[in-house]
Amino acid sequence: MDSSPPTASPPSTSSPSSPSQQRLLTHLTTTYPSTLTRLLEHHASAYDAQNPRLTALTPTSLTIAYTNGSAASFLLHSTKQIPLSPPLASLSLPAVEGRLQAMDAACLAALERGGRSELAITTYRPPRGWQLVVAVWIAGMMGIYAVEKLAGEGWSVSGLLGLGEGGQWWFGMGLRTAFWLVVVAHVGESVGVMLPLLWRYNVKVGTGRWWLWAGSHAVEGWGAVMRFRGMVREEEGKRAKEGKRE
Repeated sequence: MDSSPPTASPPSTSSPSSPSQQRLLTHLTTTYPSTLTRLLEHHASAYDAQNPRLTALTPTSLTIAYTNGSAASFLLHSTKQIPLSPPLASLSLPAVEGRLQAMDAACLAALERGGRSELAITTYRPPRGWQLVVAVWIAGMMGIYAVEKLAGEGWSVSGLLGLGEGGQWWFGMGLRTAFWLVVVAHVGESVGVMLPLLWRYNVKVGTGRWWLWAGSHAVEGWGAVMRFRGMVREEEGKRAKEGKRE
């Protein structure tokens, strides 16, 4: 008769390649994409993660594959393993979903403490009206400056305009001054205002939408900030109306 003491049985697991495990991974991937993205951001500092896919699950960890970059051409394909503490008692769907929901709530709370909003701006709004006029004027000015620098000596817009030597000097000086003032102002605004806004309202770095907003601001400046903040106010208004209906 075997007198050895009983040992605790480990949590039930399935082979990662078993059909039941694959069904579980697929279900969790399609049901909790936002949760997986937040887990990557909070636990693995993957701030530009997109298209997360749960590829492995054990009682002590989950493994998420994701892509970085734009929707048209992903720059990287990465994988992160996130520990589960305490370990899962089982890999049943209710147990795993309960743990994911609890972890997501903790992630949301931590991100909000860090300044992140639950709101997500999911579209880009191009300039119109006076903002479009300003954008075209600045783009034209920057284009003229770039062409003059590339063309070198002997060619200038001021020369084409028929300005005299003194007029050409003043035109060139004004163009250079305006160009570098715009560059310095827009870089400062990007670092201090626009990029933090994109981060706060969940516009992922490297996506097409991120490049549209960042590029638009690089050209036109404060007009892009005004449109973005206007979209935030619209989303907040929609949420307030939905809350009143409930």
